[in-house]
Amino acid sequence: MATLSELANKYGTDKRPEDHNYTPMYEKLLSLIEVNSLLEIGLGSGASMRMWIDYYPNAKVYCIEDFGEENERLWGKADGNIEGLNLISGDSTIKETWDKVPFELDFIVDDGDHHPDSQIKTLVQGFSHLRTGGLYFIEDTHCNFTELYTGGKDIIYSSIFDLIVKQQIPRMSTDGNFYRNIPYMAAEARPILSYHFYKSIIALEKA
Repeated sequence: MATLSELANKYGTDKRPEDHNYTPMYEKLLSLIEVNSLLEIGLGSGASMRMWIDYYPNAKVYCIEDFGEENERLWGKADGNIEGLNLISGDSTIKETWDKVPFELDFIVDDGDHHPDSQIKTLVQGFSHLRTGGLYFIEDTHCNFTELYTGGKDIIYSSIFDLIVKQQIPRMSTDGNFYRNIPYMAAEARPILSYHFYKSIIALEKA
């Protein structure tokens, strides 16, 4: 069986080692879970979707794409007509789009527009669609450090670290047990069991 990096090279996705070098991280973390379903936000050229379909031939593969001006400008009206792909048209930041998405997904990849505001709104809508133990990946977080994507505003890391603080000190005196402290945590911090930080990627595990 081909490795994820080999498939990334085959289809030309920028997740491959010579570009963003995300595939070694994906192979490492995803080897720890059973994958029967996955969703990626952002169709692009379709290269990543072809990679996932080949790597997980028996899994249900979903993609959310907002077929607007950016899709046409960057990808020449890529239509997502890929065998084995379940394409969902819509804006990943709104509930109406996620109403079309199944629950109990094994992992979700946000490779959308890379704007922190969109990444946070997408996380709020999408995290509940994971199963317990599922993984949520936010890609290309280096874009958060450029004014082109942030307009000089907060980056997504500030929101993630705020969640971490709310988990670590949910009350003045805590025994450190995650599950015993869930009732005292802010609601938005309760579903997250662990945080993983990689170059240009944040990965969150669902409790």
